[in-house]
Amino acid sequence: MSRLDDVRTHRPFAVWDLLVYALLVLLIGALFLVFVVLDVFGSDEVNGICVQVRGETAYTYTFGEGGEVMPGWEECIEESRDGNILLVRITAEEGWNELAIDDAAATAVMRDADCSLRKDCTAMRAIGGGGSVITCIPHALKVIPLAGEDLSSPSVG
Repeated sequence: MSRLDDVRTHRPFAVWDLLVYALLVLLIGALFLVFVVLDVFGSDEVNGICVQVRGETAYTYTFGEGGEVMPGWEECIEESRDGNILLVRITAEEGWNELAIDDAAATAVMRDADCSLRKDCTAMRAIGGGGSVITCIPHALKVIPLAGEDLSSPSVG
């Protein structure tokens, strides 16, 4: 019976417990502010994009300079213009994707694809507009941002 009386008379949290919880909430809030809101360790300015199919670089585009089709992909990559927007159609064994590149805004977004009914890759944020990577899993396609990288020689790793 004395245990029950102890539970009734004591507060659920001691002052030190509340202090520790408050410090944890402040720490989590500060980390959220630093990493998400302020984006301290965010990516550098995006200079262009790199399109990879099954891990192999098929196409690169540098904003303000133009695109380059990698050797062996000449028949699979097709460029066309829709006003100020460059449309890049990537055709692979699995299907096709259409990438829209806006040179003035320095952004690239997946405009259309034939991968599925939902076309998840077309709903991803634009690279250069806050997005980091565009992936189309059914087509094994990935569009990654370039931040001053040199892709003329392969990296090891």
